[in-house]
Amino acid sequence: MCPLRITRRVTILACLVLGWLASETARADVRLPALFADHAVLQRDKPLPVWGRAEPGEKVSVKLGTEGGDTTAGKDGRWQVTLKPQPVSKAPLTLTVAGKNTVTVKDVLLGDVWLCGGQSNMEWGLGGCDTPDDIKAADLPLVRQFGVEFHFATTPQTDVRGRWAVCAPQTAPGFTAIGFYFARRVHKETGVPIGLLR
Repeated sequence: MCPLRITRRVTILACLVLGWLASETARADVRLPALFADHAVLQRDKPLPVWGRAEPGEKVSVKLGTEGGDTTAGKDGRWQVTLKPQPVSKAPLTLTVAGKNTVTVKDVLLGDVWLCGGQSNMEWGLGGCDTPDDIKAADLPLVRQFGVEFHFATTPQTDVRGRWAVCAPQTAPGFTAIGFYFARRVHKETGVPIGLLR
């Protein structure tokens, strides 16, 4: 047999083995849903559930601010830790979730989280309004939005596609218009960080 063919087969075999090992490692890693990501606003003054996936039976530790907790992933790999209530935090916190690997979520605030329910009325973005002055002045780092991407499914989902955005002139056009004006007013009156779920 030609040495070139042997080398090629060895290379292919090595790639398959490495791919399998990578998939096994990824499967075993502690994972969080998209909601728990950098720049998140989580609810203050209420018990705070944090959940995700891990290897079945894996021990998982969660820490945020002054509170922490431990649990073990179930047979289906799901786990949840409910942290004790914590007060408002305008200073960025770090959410740390550790198992066989460690996940670090940065710039987390504790404030009030609002669900922007509805259809076209909440989908309408600030960028679609004739409000250039409001967009230009939208430097509100304690106001954030978790924008859920459109995704149609025929079965219940365990996660969503989306990301957190900090309100600034560059990001404000993508905010829900109604949610933006609501959050701006409430934040101005209370000083509390505001998270919008859209």
